[in-house]
Amino acid sequence: MIYYRVALQADQSNPWRWKSTVLTSLDALFGFLKLYSMLPRDSIRVFYSSSVDYMAMMLERENKGLASNSFTAEQLLTGRRSIHSLEMARLEKELGLLTNREKITTSISTAQSLNERNAKSSYEKCDSSLDLRRSELEFGTSADHDIPYEFELPTLISQALAWIDLLVKVHSGKLVP
Repeated sequence: MIYYRVALQADQSNPWRWKSTVLTSLDALFGFLKLYSMLPRDSIRVFYSSSVDYMAMMLERENKGLASNSFTAEQLLTGRRSIHSLEMARLEKELGLLTNREKITTSISTAQSLNERNAKSSYEKCDSSLDLRRSELEFGTSADHDIPYEFELPTLISQALAWIDLLVKVHSGKLVP
């Protein structure tokens, strides 16, 4: 599975800073990028990795001017760069990040790479979120049912308040999980 995260940079003298939480699908990534379509595309950077834990390292490397699994939204949306699991695995392996369990075989990576390329061309033609979701299911390798859920605290106060409201309802017995 590939994880995505978006960072913004106010200007070139400032470091990249996270703007999104971890995203687990291309549908979520493209939806998030649509929210920030008014910003210059070169001030938005898309990071991707095979592990949530590697994201912070990739951001740190990018801010230091080192190689990272990332590129600007401009590069992604114009098709000059695309997300390739082979490149991702190569960099993570060079950095010594991959364990035996996480190593990606060439045949699986090649298939994923082809699927991602096909999905990218389909995303360019899609207007609605339903079309995007359908394309993701057709071309994606979304067999992540065996990966444990990792809860991440909300970054927006409205999200935190919604979670607190749900927690109160559960503890008072008004809502049964």
